[in-house]
Amino acid sequence: MTPSRMIASVLLAASCTTIGLAQDDAAPAIQPEARAVMKRMFDFYKTMKGATFTSTLSMTGAGLPMELEQTSMVKIARPNLFQAKTKEDPMMGGGIDCVGNGKNIMISMAMFDLYSEIASPADFTKLRDEINDSQTNGMDAMDMMASPPSIAMINQDPGLAFGILLFSDDPMTAMLEEISGMTLVGTEEYNGVEAQLIKFAGEDAAGSNLANIEMWIATGEKPWVLGMQPDMDAMEGDPMMADMEVKISIKDWKSPELTASDFDSTPEENWTRVDNLMDAVMAKANEMQGGMGMPEDMDFPDGDFEFEEPEHPTLGTAAPDFTLKTLRDGKDVTLSDLRGKVVVLDFWATWCGPCVAGLPTVDKVTSSFKDKGVVFYAVDLREPANRVQSFVDKKKWTFPVLMDEKGSVASSYGVSGIPHSIVIGKDGTILNVHIGFGGAEAMEKQLTEELEAALGQPDPAS
Repeated sequence: MTPSRMIASVLLAASCTTIGLAQDDAAPAIQPEARAVMKRMFDFYKTMKGATFTSTLSMTGAGLPMELEQTSMVKIARPNLFQAKTKEDPMMGGGIDCVGNGKNIMISMAMFDLYSEIASPADFTKLRDEINDSQTNGMDAMDMMASPPSIAMINQDPGLAFGILLFSDDPMTAMLEEISGMTLVGTEEYNGVEAQLIKFAGEDAAGSNLANIEMWIATGEKPWVLGMQPDMDAMEGDPMMADMEVKISIKDWKSPELTASDFDSTPEENWTRVDNLMDAVMAKANEMQGGMGMPEDMDFPDGDFEFEEPEHPTLGTAAPDFTLKTLRDGKDVTLSDLRGKVVVLDFWATWCGPCVAGLPTVDKVTSSFKDKGVVFYAVDLREPANRVQSFVDKKKWTFPVLMDEKGSVASSYGVSGIPHSIVIGKDGTILNVHIGFGGAEAMEKQLTEELEAALGQPDPAS
């Protein structure tokens, strides 16, 4: 899979779900020393009418073939002017761009030639509240069919989201409403700058942008915010995200004089205006090859980059038994009942572009071995049945789908990123594990060789 497709997949997935974080029952209280550092930082930003900076979101994890980065250039000015422009990179593609000119807010995804436009709140305090309300009022697309309104997508640029908080009224009070603990860990170097590290905790992080993160603030006369890092280990019941490391680095702070003329919200001539940007992006992505928005004349070229797939810890172990219901008829499928057959499982979700791109190839290869004792199940991860059924019907897929509604089976198999495919031998041993999708040609060749090897093993009863 190309990096541009992967970054788009992560951004789209993030746009579709609000993530709850596990809490520490012994979370620290608000430490006076930490409060003093934060107050000094907020007081510093109060002296500015506006600012410019660059924000870089980076991600690493077992399910990613390489470190992924997306950088945006942000400028912001009181009372309600802002712009976040994703740095164009031929390898990474583009992200979500936002601009508010004081009257309207335009939110766009240039890689899809789509944008939404909404009326601008009068100031950053009202904008912050509207964004947070859109996140917390039942916008978890993993539990319902609704997509978040376009304004919620502003939070997909963490640097811009925090900038809006910084330049809102009384940001200290707003921040304290989101957390239950704040600790000054100490002083250390961050990106070559001496900084104070603050750690936050929260009692109810489902709608919070600050709970369970670490933040670095520069020492000295100018206490700029230098970076943030969420605690992904605190993810509750989400095997896809818990293994990832996510960092937000903020650099190049300046405080120039900015006016409304510095915030251009004119859409490109070839862009299409839509009411709900997420719905339109997902629809357009599904029309394009691979499901993630690249032009149809582009494919997943084998050998885009070389990486060594790490050996998965479940290799060679007994496949955990499970019973899951089928999507179409609700019948139980128990893994242990399939002993003597070669079983292929592919963990996936409708929002995962690489999954959607790879499943037809898995179905094609396993179908060619069906008469020899190969069984294939696509295991949907934590989505409502009506969403999955509608998606599968639209794709005209006929292979069997199992519903892992709580993600418990995925957890037992150590699924940390999707697509995650597994080949289980006749004796119930996990023979092969693969994470990600590197192209149809490579997958077809590799899976064919693996199934031939698995079928060549002796039957467990012999």
